[in-house]
Amino acid sequence: MARAHLSLLSRDEAKRIHEASLRVLEEVGVKILSPSVRNMLQEHGAEVDGEIVKIPSSMVEEALKTVSRSMVLAARDPKLDLKLPNEGDHPYAATNGVVGKMYDLDTGEARETRLSDLRDFAVLCDYLDDIDFFWPILFPTDVPSQIQNVRGLATVFENFRKHVQWQALNAKEAKWIARMASIIVGGEEKLKERSAVSIIGCTISPLTFEAGMAEAFVELAKAWIPVMPFPMPLEGMTGPATIAGTLTIANSENLATLVMVQCANPGAPMIYCAECAPIEPYTGKICYEAVETPLLATGVADMARFYGLPCYSLAAGMDVRPRDWDDLLIRAAKMALTQLMHPDITAGLGTLDEAEYVALEQLLLDVEAWRIAKAYLRSFEVSGETIGLEAIKQAGPGGSFLSLKHTLKHFEREVWIQYKPKILRYPFRGSITDEARKRVKEILGTHRPEPLEEEVKKELEKCLEEAEKDLKKGD
Repeated sequence: MARAHLSLLSRDEAKRIHEASLRVLEEVGVKILSPSVRNMLQEHGAEVDGEIVKIPSSMVEEALKTVSRSMVLAARDPKLDLKLPNEGDHPYAATNGVVGKMYDLDTGEARETRLSDLRDFAVLCDYLDDIDFFWPILFPTDVPSQIQNVRGLATVFENFRKHVQWQALNAKEAKWIARMASIIVGGEEKLKERSAVSIIGCTISPLTFEAGMAEAFVELAKAWIPVMPFPMPLEGMTGPATIAGTLTIANSENLATLVMVQCANPGAPMIYCAECAPIEPYTGKICYEAVETPLLATGVADMARFYGLPCYSLAAGMDVRPRDWDDLLIRAAKMALTQLMHPDITAGLGTLDEAEYVALEQLLLDVEAWRIAKAYLRSFEVSGETIGLEAIKQAGPGGSFLSLKHTLKHFEREVWIQYKPKILRYPFRGSITDEARKRVKEILGTHRPEPLEEEVKKELEKCLEEAEKDLKKGD
């Protein structure tokens, strides 16, 4: 099958970044702020000096041998399970995460996020076919910080049938999240084959691992829950001022996580992930609009493919409100550019203003754009039938293909004609944003996600009650 594909690195260039990363891990090392994780790595052959852990290449090579490269990101509804590697034309897509401010659906004013907002996003994403899984797009600021993650996860499980990607800030929280996930799939043993959650956690570029996240990843690996490190080196600030150097930092942090996970549980699954961008030189802020951002994302995907690991790329959203439908179509083309490396999964839908705010109506607009972007990612058959030699003979020099059966048979499949909105009602009454707000309110007012089975719901509620008591006690 033929399809457009964007690549940045040749095999030899990816190998050079791999070899450079091995030297970084062995000669520079990574800072790991968890004594228990440092001790575990030391027992497996790493050199520890204070908080710096130097990882020999032999540990990396062993981890690359044992890591699971295929997995099922399980959904509450098994028909919606996501299998990795993804053999479809386009990546599985999700919301962005994790934000504490949003634009109110009714007033349009900025405010802090609430647990009820998380529920609304879960219900909306349950309704939208083009959303494949859910990253907690916001954290509920009206919930005590110690229990935000477990209460938020329970809320999403109750209102969402698809796979849930979450976060765990420490080992204790990770254990409770694993227990909640096991309730959804029917027991701890089933997590190995069908994990109802996957976990993403930010490293601190360059080359630093916060204690809670590192310890959480160890616990999650023991439970066979897929983990995704999330390096965010900024070219020119927390990464070198070169694409190759920034990719080396991101790759080194991925490899260090891989070693950590495999030392905890050989064979545990991991998804390769990073989000890289240059800084805006006058302010030092991240610059998602930079030309280099999709190129860095492509390099990340190339490195994942080099190792044969599932790839998670971001930048699927617009991050701005489109002026009108034509503006949305233009932004959809740019969105497609960031996905032409064909990662397995992606995220980024629903945020605004450099991912500092979320908005329900923006999620709807991003999904409309994502639907158009997927048209650029389609595959096309190259065969005797599609080459159409007989049709070419029938039309002949100076002829027309318009009336031929070959055209009737293939036109709708090969030529994208679905340029009108799928979810929004066209023509709009008012602005495109106003129309999106109306549709969100209609969906939230009528869509009812399939409820949890009663026994599962009772068990989840009991688990949540125990988790909240435990987490409120602290360490």
